[in-house]
Amino acid sequence: MRSTALAFMLLLAIAAPERALGADAVARVLIPKGAVTLGTDIEDLKKIIVGTEAKPQWYADESPSKKTETGTFEIDAFEVTNKRYKDYFKEHSYPPNMDNHPVVNVTWQEANDYCRATGGKLPSEAEWVRAARGDTTNLYPWGNDFSSDRAVYMDTPGGGKAKVGSYSAEQSGETLLGGTHPVGSMEVGKSQSGAQDMAGNVWEWVDGWYDEGKKLRMLKGGSWLSPKESLRVAAKLGDDGNGRFNDYGFRCAYGK
Repeated sequence: MRSTALAFMLLLAIAAPERALGADAVARVLIPKGAVTLGTDIEDLKKIIVGTEAKPQWYADESPSKKTETGTFEIDAFEVTNKRYKDYFKEHSYPPNMDNHPVVNVTWQEANDYCRATGGKLPSEAEWVRAARGDTTNLYPWGNDFSSDRAVYMDTPGGGKAKVGSYSAEQSGETLLGGTHPVGSMEVGKSQSGAQDMAGNVWEWVDGWYDEGKKLRMLKGGSWLSPKESLRVAAKLGDDGNGRFNDYGFRCAYGK
């Protein structure tokens, strides 16, 4: 049933990739081509987390840093919401009054299917980072200084237990809906490109691998369960791609 619906939606996407979902147009931001720095060198990481409860080994997967480039592309200004997801996959269900919350409990493949059906794809890690901080090397999408009013994270009212880097400090509640906020709630935390919630709310699936040998997919951005150190642009999380968690979501990218 799902595969048949997906094939039909792919045909629609080819014919009209810019169509609106439901009554609302999908907001996108244009990201110009340019250089990107992925990760953090270990000595720099130690300086960043000094004076916090974070430990360097939680974020050792960021080291060493590396430079790459992206072409020009567009990316969703907001994480994909329950309403947008249900417009394409009618079987999706969620509590009332959560239309504009990010869709959660989706696997990597389901996120990829949705993006392909809407004429896009999951962003690569490099594209995601480029959208989050552009030509800068900012620690966070808005700059280098953390501010609690710019992201939905573990200390935001309604938050929960912590997932830290590639480690779980405690269980996350698995499939409970948890403490997501409507997308765009922290408008002051948007990136220079205009992309919102690039730090916090939900971890976002990206294309490519966290560890190809172990078949682990990658997520970026931190979530409502994350400490502020995991909201840094360089932070990442690995999962086998089949995980359904109340803090896993996504957004789509589109070629130009």
